[in-house]
Amino acid sequence: MLFAEDEYEKRKFLIDVPEGVRIPSLGDETQLSVELYGWPMGVSGAITWRGVWAALPLILQRAEFLQGAKANTAAVLGAHSTATDGNEEEIPLLQKNAFSFADGLMLGGSLSATHLEWGQHAAERSGLPSKGFDLIVGSEIVYIPDCIPALVESLCFFLADDGEAIIANTAVATRTDQSAARELLCECLEAKGLTFNMDMPPRSPPPPDEDNWAETSYILYIKKMLKIIYYYYSFWEYINYYIDNMIYCVLVSL
Repeated sequence: MLFAEDEYEKRKFLIDVPEGVRIPSLGDETQLSVELYGWPMGVSGAITWRGVWAALPLILQRAEFLQGAKANTAAVLGAHSTATDGNEEEIPLLQKNAFSFADGLMLGGSLSATHLEWGQHAAERSGLPSKGFDLIVGSEIVYIPDCIPALVESLCFFLADDGEAIIANTAVATRTDQSAARELLCECLEAKGLTFNMDMPPRSPPPPDEDNWAETSYILYIKKMLKIIYYYYSFWEYINYYIDNMIYCVLVSL
């Protein structure tokens, strides 16, 4: 079912501008104000807002890069952004945020919304450009193991060769434990030739009413491996596999 518009809640986020980041349109202001519509606070609503709180400071750190870039968020900083969700029931909320977007900093950003299922075949049918996004940001999307391989396929399809994907995860998984889901994600990234670094959410304060980020919280910074390195890595993976099997065959023969 589609939810009524009056069930959405509008919230304002005041995010500290990281040291060394300069946004001329802000002048002497030290905080960026971002307004978003979302679900009311509750079990699922709180998870969504928490993910936004973790991701926004990371986007701010890339403010200069985002002006004119193509990303799935950060329109307020000048990116041409596309918000997506695989659940059609969530699309009205994305469209409401897109419709209400205002280029307050006058950086030329834009925001659109579309339905997007994960996976290679779905990506090819989506009409969105392959390798067409310089920055992909996702929050609270790593919790159903069966969907993780398809998520990685989508990252491979849409991420520009020199782009970056940021995955923020702060919620406790519901269908598996957090460690297992994170381990599967890392395995799938490696199998597709994607490199990544893992970190805790920014040291900026966690969402209101929470003293600290949960120990299970993490941020993944994902990039595509240079092709020559990927081929070198794949070659040695094959050689090691071949040697291991030769040793096994010899031992069996003995």
